[in-house]
Amino acid sequence: MSVAACPFPSRAQARREKIKQVARRLFIEHGFHATGIALIAKLSGVAVQQLYRDFPSKEDIIAAIVAEDCDRFANLATLDCALATDDRDALRQWLESATCQKDDETDRLFLEIAAEASRNARIHTIFSDVRRTMLDNISRAFAGLAGSDRVGEEHRLLAEAFMIVSVGAAATRAVHTADTRSAGAKLISCLLDGIHGGPDQSPAATPREGALKPEAAIS
Repeated sequence: MSVAACPFPSRAQARREKIKQVARRLFIEHGFHATGIALIAKLSGVAVQQLYRDFPSKEDIIAAIVAEDCDRFANLATLDCALATDDRDALRQWLESATCQKDDETDRLFLEIAAEASRNARIHTIFSDVRRTMLDNISRAFAGLAGSDRVGEEHRLLAEAFMIVSVGAAATRAVHTADTRSAGAKLISCLLDGIHGGPDQSPAATPREGALKPEAAIS
């Protein structure tokens, strides 16, 4: 493999990654408020002025960390593939991994960011944007499990319930260091029962892509 095919990160990229790694650890250990820019810069081995050029504020560091974590945990390639192939087992596994995945540091950081979002407008905006993106993707998964190519209100309600379960699972893991996989899988099963129990959510009731829509058939 050529060097061009697998480029090394630039010095600027490596420096930013180092800053994010150090900030993540400090936010988890000391909290957002108790962690100052000067300490992040010192432990990252960069000058404060340089850190401010890379990240104008602590909120910008949080935004970068959250975006990176979301990309890692969302695993959208798997979701898109499962939807494209109508693989409902894969969709269920995707949902289970989103709820039951154990990552102590990420759980603790999530709770720290959630607490800060209640008193910091910028963090609240970041948190809300992430929540909206997660809700959209989870709604797509529930629509796929219901055999629908369109996201309806029922799918979004199920996604809301799923996210409540996910937040509770993260809090339980972080505070009590408990394994939530069995309980998470059980709750997912209950939510899936909600899909199949609804009169309008069965595969037969909701047309797939390319199928004739009821209104088109009437006309």
